[in-house]
Amino acid sequence: MIEEAREEQITNDQSFSAGGEFRSLDPRVVKLWLVTDLIGYGFLLSIMLISLLVLMLVQPLLSLWLIAGWVVLTGVCLWFSFWRPSRAYRAWSYRIDKQVLETRSGIVFHRTRLLPLSRLQHVDLERGPFERMYGLSSLVLHTAGTHSANLRIPGLDAHEAVLLRDRLVESGGEDAV
Repeated sequence: MIEEAREEQITNDQSFSAGGEFRSLDPRVVKLWLVTDLIGYGFLLSIMLISLLVLMLVQPLLSLWLIAGWVVLTGVCLWFSFWRPSRAYRAWSYRIDKQVLETRSGIVFHRTRLLPLSRLQHVDLERGPFERMYGLSSLVLHTAGTHSANLRIPGLDAHEAVLLRDRLVESGGEDAV
């Protein structure tokens, strides 16, 4: 399934400069989000388990309830870790035309953001260790303004992110850096 989506995206890359149509993220981002969710929840649940073990020493009568609650919470975290990434991938898309970059995201609460290219000041590429492991990159676009004056597009193929960054810098505003 991911390989088919990747082939479709490579085909779409040929029409990269055409603009106007919404593009999806790289399908490898689903695995990336799954791994990062599992690591994050695993860390949180481990800390909670240690705390519960200490609490069980103090209140042994609550042991069964504490363990049962932890097991239920672990099940919910595991379910969410496997449920969320594919839905977030399907919800994420972006498009660029001559005047604006538009992103759509959100599973429950849908979010559409428009960034006029004339307001673009600079563009950053970010690649954490897990993103590098999967060959992905995030593009961060900055405009003048408040704390929400940046826009992040996660889960792009590293090469595609470089091409997109270069294209956005070329088409950016007069004060683009």
